Amino acid sequence: MIKDPDQIAAAYALGICRGAERTEIESRIHADPALRAKAEFWQQQFAALDLAAPAEAPPPQLFDQILAEISAGEPELPGTFTRRAGTGIWSDMAPGVTYTVLFDDPVTRRRSLLLRALPGATVEPHAHGQGYEESLVLEGDLLIGDLKLGPGDYHVAMMGTSHPLTRTVSGCLCFQTIPL
Repeated sequence: MIKDPDQIAAAYALGICRGAERTEIESRIHADPALRAKAEFWQQQFAALDLAAPAEAPPPQLFDQILAEISAGEPELPGTFTRRAGTGIWSDMAPGVTYTVLFDDPVTRRRSLLLRALPGATVEPHAHGQGYEESLVLEGDLLIGDLKLGPGDYHVAMMGTSHPLTRTVSGCLCFQTIPL
């Protein structure tokens, strides 16, 4: 684990920390304004380098391809797929809420994903018109209306139902399956 705050912030801004190490750094950045400022500084510095780069952007999945090549020597079980911690692309779902796709199943037309919400984040009410949504809280808390879920709690919203405002007090990490 890197100890120097500038190195921690730079490694975070570059995206080279993965898995538990990245999660720990994100927690530290959230709790430490000085470290957060250093991370923002390095993100600005690297953004300036990006602006100086040639106009032609690399292919969108290049980083994932590089990571796949790095882990190509790792054993895989025949007929299986493994997504290593820290290797997914995180996308915004709502302010303070991000997700990464773990697997899309074209046969069942279901998507498995991890959802991460920062403390205080909310998701607006929404309907489940195309299929059911399964959620398993791995860390933190999740409040769906008046229903409070914690680590290990499982929830399914059936097709045709609606979720009221969903929020978290301390932040959360959930595993979900949703229709494609």
